[in-house]
Amino acid sequence: MRKRRQIELFSISFLDLLSGALGAVIILYVAIPKNKPVEIPKKDASQEVIAQSLKESNKEMARLKAQLAEVTEKLAMVESSKPKGETGGKNVDIGFKFKGKEILFIIDTSYSMIEEDRMGQVKAGMKMLITSLAPDYKLEVIRYPFTDRAPFKTLWGVARENTSINQMDIFDFIYTLRPFGGTPTRDALLFALKNYNELSDIVLLTDGAPTFHNSNKKDDVYDILRAVREENGKKVQINCIGVGSEMTKDKTSDRYKFLSALANESGGFFVGF
Repeated sequence: MRKRRQIELFSISFLDLLSGALGAVIILYVAIPKNKPVEIPKKDASQEVIAQSLKESNKEMARLKAQLAEVTEKLAMVESSKPKGETGGKNVDIGFKFKGKEILFIIDTSYSMIEEDRMGQVKAGMKMLITSLAPDYKLEVIRYPFTDRAPFKTLWGVARENTSINQMDIFDFIYTLRPFGGTPTRDALLFALKNYNELSDIVLLTDGAPTFHNSNKKDDVYDILRAVREENGKKVQINCIGVGSEMTKDKTSDRYKFLSALANESGGFFVGF
């Protein structure tokens, strides 16, 4: 049996504050080099110049110390506000409004995801999102494409509760993702709608340029929308996260229109980054 690594789980709000605080501390440490002697003007400089230089240095030091004290106080407040013995994910306001608590993540791992480290951004975002959801959420993950013969691969084949153990399986699955092949978005979406009967939500993470499986030939995004409408009789909410600068640069492009329409037609959210 493989040994699982231990993961500390906390909310996104705490992570944001912590990262900001650490950034401030780093700035302070850069601004105040350790063990660096104060430069004293040469002996021929006037005593007035020396006194003014020391005075300004002391004022700057006092200001930076005050900033450091403020950061330390905020960190202490966050720590004291955390419930004792708290473990697992939390029901935090993460900005995404899901329809229910059974969510299928569909991750585009096509070769174009190598650009701008889009794959790395998706992995990091997925980990933060999953650790922010409460344990009573049920989750499943599909990656696409998988091989030349298989247009996609599921993690479990069913949705499972968001427990710490299952999160480890999701993180291991995500860790193995590497950009490869085309972008058979149609295959992954239709498979999900046909085979997961209790789904409330789908979250599609993609750079938004569907192709046919094992091909660079572009798929017809408007025909994909039609097929999804016909298959989505249970009104699963489809949410889209567009990845890459091209997604937000040209809002008249087919990829932007596709993801926007895919989300709007099912009442889902669409964000691009």
